[in-house]
Parts: sequence; C-alpha cells; structure tokens
Amino acid sequence: MSDALNYLLAARPEAMGHYFAFLKDCGKALDPKTRALISLITKVHAQTGRGFRQYLGRALREGCTPAEVLDALLMAFPALGLARIVWAVDIILAMGLPEFEPAALGAE
Repeated sequence: MSDALNYLLAARPEAMGHYFAFLKDCGKALDPKTRALISLITKVHAQTGRGFRQYLGRALREGCTPAEVLDALLMAFPALGLARIVWAVDIILAMGLPEFEPAALGAE
C-alpha cells in the first residue's frame, strides 16, 4: 500500500476500515482474475501510474495472462479511449516485462 493509505489507516482507522470492508465485499461474486482486471481498468481510466503498476502486478499474480490484460484494455476502449490505452501500454513497455513482448504473445 502507499504511504498515504497507511497514514489514513493510522489517522482514521474507523473510516478506512469501513472503506476496505466495502471494497472487499463488492467483488465477492467475481473471481480474482476478473476483479483484478476491473481494478486495473479503473487505474487506467484515472491514469494513476503507480496504481496501474501495482494492479498490473496483482492481475498477473492472480493468473491473468498478458493477452488477457491487453484484451481487457481493448474491450474498455469505449470508456477509456485510445489515449488512455496508449498511456497504459507505454507503462507496460517501460516496465520491460518480457511476457508482454510481441513474440511472447505469439505475434510475428
């Protein structure tokens, strides 16, 4: 978690506890991969680079493949627009993740 969230947990534990309980309860009918992809898309929409990197790692740990991440970004095109999708892909490229290389995705 970020320093800011840790601060808020210490300064206002009752409010933040309710917030985190709310988030946990919201996605209980979704599988972990779907929750991770939705969270990732929200970070792209808000263009929070740190959050995007954090949730990209979480999505990959939950079993999302790079192809699924890219498909989720492209499926969200009507809401995100091309500029935000390019922004997210720029971050992925800057992270240097070999599993996102075109050859690793089966591209020629």
